[in-house]
Amino acid sequence: MKILCLHGVGSSGAILEMQMANFRRELDPSYELVFVDGPFECERGPGVPEYRTGPFFSHTQGYSPVDIAHAIGYLEDILEDEGPFDGIFGFSQGAALTLSYFYQQQAAANPLRVKFACLFSTAMPCSPDAGMGATIISKLRALHYDIADRARCNGQDLTIAEQEFVNVLQQTVVDAADNDPLFPWSDMDVYRYGEHDAIPRVMYPSLLAQKIQIPTIHVWGQNDFRYMIKMAEVARSICEESMAKTVLHTGWHDIPKRQTEIKAVIRRIDWAMSQCQG
Repeated sequence: MKILCLHGVGSSGAILEMQMANFRRELDPSYELVFVDGPFECERGPGVPEYRTGPFFSHTQGYSPVDIAHAIGYLEDILEDEGPFDGIFGFSQGAALTLSYFYQQQAAANPLRVKFACLFSTAMPCSPDAGMGATIISKLRALHYDIADRARCNGQDLTIAEQEFVNVLQQTVVDAADNDPLFPWSDMDVYRYGEHDAIPRVMYPSLLAQKIQIPTIHVWGQNDFRYMIKMAEVARSICEESMAKTVLHTGWHDIPKRQTEIKAVIRRIDWAMSQCQG
């Protein structure tokens, strides 16, 4: 069983390998884990301890549709050049990128190069489709709506769909930018004043034509920051209910460390593989 492992932002394949040491020990010896670095060197990411040495990498240079498209293209190259792979283990940004890849391939009716994914502490998934949410974004820009301004009256001048868009952003990336100086996505003014094509296209169910159909396992820590839990919940929600499983653990923004929790994840991985064989 060959698995591609994708790290979080401001981390590396080597750091993720150390994060997964306990988890890896519980896997069947038939598992071959392949750890890769993102293509862009960057600063230390949120939650990466000071004792971890660089270099540090990101899978993206930004979160615009073009940036996400480039990241997906690089991921496709890895899957082709170093595969075949049976699945992906993604952490944080790497997990979000995995979902972006799945949705793009599914929307284009292209075959996927893996059978399942196990996603740990998924960050906010974004789309390479510049049309996603474009009508809502245009309306908010016309209103000069500041999505970071929580004092603005909810619902004022907004439709239900527009208010949902604002709520999703405020509960995830706005909260993250307010609370973590290392969070890589901090310019909320891009939604008001930035180039239209530079605006990240966040993914949540109301904006999608269909949910992701491939088997996915979603794992996050109950003690993670609330905004990161919300991102993981949003990521889980864009996957077809019958094809997705959730495992909560007692840690925070990390891979589960307790043996019982690791075994719970592995049981879900076995379930995902059974779906592929059925």
